[in-house]
Amino acid sequence: MRSTFKILFYINRQKTKADGRTAILCRITIDGKSAAITTGEECKPSEWNTKQGLTTDRKTNQRLHEFRELVEKTYQDILTRDGVVSAEFIKNHLQGIATHPTTLLAMSRAELQAVKESIGRSRAEGTFLNLSHSDRNLREFVKDKGLQDIPISTITEDLFEEYRFFLKKRGLKGTTINNNLCWLSRLMFHAVSQRIIRYNPFEHAKYEKEEKKIRFLQKSNVAKLMAMTMNDREAEQARLMFVFSCFTGLAIADMEHLQYKHIQTAADGRKYIRKERQKTKMEFIVPLHPIAEAIIRHCLEEQNLNGKQKAVKEKGETLIFPRECSRSVINDRLSIVGKACGIKERLSFHMARHTFGTMTLNAGIPIESIAKMMGHASISSTQIHAQVTDRKISEDMDRLIAKYKNDAVAKT
Repeated sequence: MRSTFKILFYINRQKTKADGRTAILCRITIDGKSAAITTGEECKPSEWNTKQGLTTDRKTNQRLHEFRELVEKTYQDILTRDGVVSAEFIKNHLQGIATHPTTLLAMSRAELQAVKESIGRSRAEGTFLNLSHSDRNLREFVKDKGLQDIPISTITEDLFEEYRFFLKKRGLKGTTINNNLCWLSRLMFHAVSQRIIRYNPFEHAKYEKEEKKIRFLQKSNVAKLMAMTMNDREAEQARLMFVFSCFTGLAIADMEHLQYKHIQTAADGRKYIRKERQKTKMEFIVPLHPIAEAIIRHCLEEQNLNGKQKAVKEKGETLIFPRECSRSVINDRLSIVGKACGIKERLSFHMARHTFGTMTLNAGIPIESIAKMMGHASISSTQIHAQVTDRKISEDMDRLIAKYKNDAVAKT
């Protein structure tokens, strides 16, 4: 008989510290018997949502989510190993984790392993690869200092600045430097949650200031890509996928996993794409633009012509863009396509996604709808992709001026 296993985050509003904050606790219940353990997180009682088991602070909620994953993994590991598990077993195991690791590189290795094990559930493979680079840079930094590792309890804010200088010497861009610094700070937050240190020494550290320039294509360049046909098969697939992304907003990872079953038809006959994003697992819904629909038909015809569609269907892998080469090869071919079309900027699939956001915004589509189409959890993410062009601003201002003129005429 399968045991009942529940996790509940809660606070004791009667026990607050002098600063008005209280500890966030976790109650683990198995077959009606429970055990409580602190998560290492704190909040003000007014910030706690009892119904959701969350606070108003996004970073705290993220760490609570990671703590939940740790409890669930511990439950599965003990059950698989011993065949029996209890709330006390889990509590004792979790409290023992705080003793290891207590050094910077060991903590980095353990955190990277946790990310690797969550691939396909809450993490994408690309995220793991990016964090692997951060782990490698951190190891090279420690080696450059002539050390094998650094005890976490001895780390001060000075290390943050030393690491920043090390990364700058390597010629890394501001965004890349910030990503590496974020990884370092993340390790410190985990050390706090595991009670190795009392606070994150980098919590108030300053990051690199770099204004992000959103890169997107004008309609004229999109038209050039649509008119071009490449003789090289891989380059042609890269071209089709880029144009498809311009008119759907799909990221490269979502196109690689896009299946014919994701193309659905509404009651009014309009076709649309309905799918979960590979990266965030957020559902997105995109009306199928005629150009995107034409590309899908072309891909289906090509697969039927080459006798691949039947084999693909038999495997249950009805992919619209079958992956015949690595993503790095596709990216290289996309660069060739851009040069062949006379486009000066280097093409990327993220640029295509920006282009979709910009074109839909300029078409007057509400930003809330764009956020849903792009699978964003918040409009703030959409505002980055949906670049407001100078022409859009000018048109909005013209409408505003016209409105004031009409109001003035009406009053007279």
